[in-house]
Amino acid sequence: MRRYPCLSAVVLLLCGTVVAWGQNNRIDDPPKLYKAKTPPTRQELDRRASLHLYVDGLLFVQEEKYREALKAFEDAARLDPDEPALYKAQAPILIGMDRFADAMRLCKKTVELDPGDHATWYAIAKIHKSSVRYTEAITALQSGLKSAALKDRPEVAQQIFFELASLFEITDQFGPAADAFGKAAAILEHPDQIEARAHIPRAAILARAAETYERIGQLYRKAKKYDQAIAAYAKAQERSPEQASRLNFTLAQIAEEKGSPASALKYIDAYLATRPLSTDSYETKVRLLKQLRKTSAIVPWLEEIAGRERFNTPLQLMLAREYAAAKLGKKAEAIYTKLAENSPSAELYRGLFRVYKDQGPAGMARTLTMLDTTIGQATRTDPPPSTAAMQSAKAMVGALREDGELAIHLVEAAFRRKPGEPDLKYDTTYFLAVLADQHRKNDEAERFYRRCLPQAKPNQEPVIYSGLLRVLGQSRKNEAVVALCAQGLKSARATNPLLFYRESARALAALRRYDEALRQADLGIKQAGDDSRLLFQLLRVRLLTTAHRFGDAEAECLALLKANDKPGPTVELRYVLSNIYSASKKTAKSEEQLQMILKIDPNNATVNNDLGYLWADQGKKLDVAEAMIRKALELDREQRRRNPNLTAADDKDNAAYVDSLGWVLFRRGQIKEARQELERAIKLGDGDDPVIHDHLGDVYNRLKMRPEAVQAWQRALKLYDQGVRGKDDERTRDTRRKIEQALEEIGQR
Repeated sequence: MRRYPCLSAVVLLLCGTVVAWGQNNRIDDPPKLYKAKTPPTRQELDRRASLHLYVDGLLFVQEEKYREALKAFEDAARLDPDEPALYKAQAPILIGMDRFADAMRLCKKTVELDPGDHATWYAIAKIHKSSVRYTEAITALQSGLKSAALKDRPEVAQQIFFELASLFEITDQFGPAADAFGKAAAILEHPDQIEARAHIPRAAILARAAETYERIGQLYRKAKKYDQAIAAYAKAQERSPEQASRLNFTLAQIAEEKGSPASALKYIDAYLATRPLSTDSYETKVRLLKQLRKTSAIVPWLEEIAGRERFNTPLQLMLAREYAAAKLGKKAEAIYTKLAENSPSAELYRGLFRVYKDQGPAGMARTLTMLDTTIGQATRTDPPPSTAAMQSAKAMVGALREDGELAIHLVEAAFRRKPGEPDLKYDTTYFLAVLADQHRKNDEAERFYRRCLPQAKPNQEPVIYSGLLRVLGQSRKNEAVVALCAQGLKSARATNPLLFYRESARALAALRRYDEALRQADLGIKQAGDDSRLLFQLLRVRLLTTAHRFGDAEAECLALLKANDKPGPTVELRYVLSNIYSASKKTAKSEEQLQMILKIDPNNATVNNDLGYLWADQGKKLDVAEAMIRKALELDREQRRRNPNLTAADDKDNAAYVDSLGWVLFRRGQIKEARQELERAIKLGDGDDPVIHDHLGDVYNRLKMRPEAVQAWQRALKLYDQGVRGKDDERTRDTRRKIEQALEEIGQR
């Protein structure tokens, strides 16, 4: 196949001809003009014109006149359509213009005419990769590797193999990836050839080889082929001795994963000889010594290292932690106390407070005193607090917020304080209330919130009232909620009265004092602004539903639906309407409303769950119902995990959704799986619900676990009596009947 010469070759050819003329002819004896025996064909003339245009295009490229160059190459290709170089020349210009589709078309035309053009196959792969078409990119590179020209271009071959391996790795094809990296590495084993042919420095070739072997090691590690991984990393160390120490840390990790702690210890010691600043490697050695049952060696070794690295605070904290683990509390305390003078941190105080926790109640009392004193110093106004005091207080608070076990021990220690002991400072008590509330220590939270209330700061008063109302509600102290709301409406200075109307209405409904609850809702409607009035109107509808005044609830909800036609309010109102129909046993209408919502918002987790539950309760569309409930759980998890402040303690599934899943599994005959989900549901924060206990009782009963079934049903009745849900005489009668039948069967009636 023809190849167009480059511009320099054409120029040299012309210059050579001029020299020849000068040597063989006199100036006054010009040569005769050449006359072809036969005139050139049309095709030959087109090829000549095409060559001229090709050279013009190359000159335009050198002058960075890319549009003119593209035009010249396009015209040349029209004159000589079978020449691949003319299409290949256009591709980089089109890529530079972001015309990737056109570039791809011309690249394909090039390899169609010249299948051995590895450079163009590589360009095709790059375009595919940029569009995340990895399979097509892999195919293109594999086609390029078939080129016979690569025998003389080892540096190009290894680059293509390297790129192919990377694509295999991206697509989780670890075996082919390791194979391709291996072929790239095999080429790099002959640096002399690459250095001679490509003029690449030997050091760069060896560095590339080390990188390739490291990638091979990573792949074998992912595949849990630890011996091959270690061998690959060892080769990487040989090719790049300056990186050998860094790779020792990785080799230690691989040996540990392999289950060879002794080998791992040798690698980590080699790495630690470089005295790294990060403590990760020190932590690795501590862990390995524990695996080898050499715990007695940990403290002496850390003492030696920490003695050398006195200003390495993380290393000092490690030593203090290991002192504590070795029951050397006084030594640990001495380090923590010394570091706290200049470098207070949450990690430091977490370690110190854990030392105190190990001392029992006296130690936690000591923690409480330290916290109270430091908070007092940080919040004083005359004289102003020092920066050190504020930093220490912030670090202590951070330590207790991050460590749930410590927080609970501290709250319990403060709760045990006797009346004669000095009062804790207001800010300390407020912090304890928040901690107790966070960890659902309701009795403790109630006491601390109540102590804060008389002297509440304006910016904290709403938090105290809402926190106190929340813990009272969780403890089913509905009378206390009503009383606190009445007090708040009279004496609160900085808290929105709508909070009290809302919580009072809910508590009165739980006490089945529905008329009073509705009056509170009406007062809220009167005082609410445009942004919150609908919330109270919906509250009123829910109260009517709970009171079984279904006709009134439906009429008011339909009127609100007519007055609010925006998507957000429409979804909420239709959801409330579906609950009215469900409570009044109009199941078909309830389903209709839920399906209408899903047309607006198909990813509404609550609606997916509720519709799935309704179908499960009726024993219909069970496979679809299960899929919808599982979708609801997944949507809820996704939404929850988008919160950057989410903690592990808060990352829990919605108990109602888990109950729905358990119930649909029960309906599908998967009794053991249903039991597992329902037992999980009741352990969740909002899982102490009569419906969940009722369902669990049914599961136990099916498994012939009669005593457990009776216990679950009795818990359901108790929660119904406490007003956890609206009264449902039919359901409670059915639950009592089931209890009587079960007791009869076990002979305890």
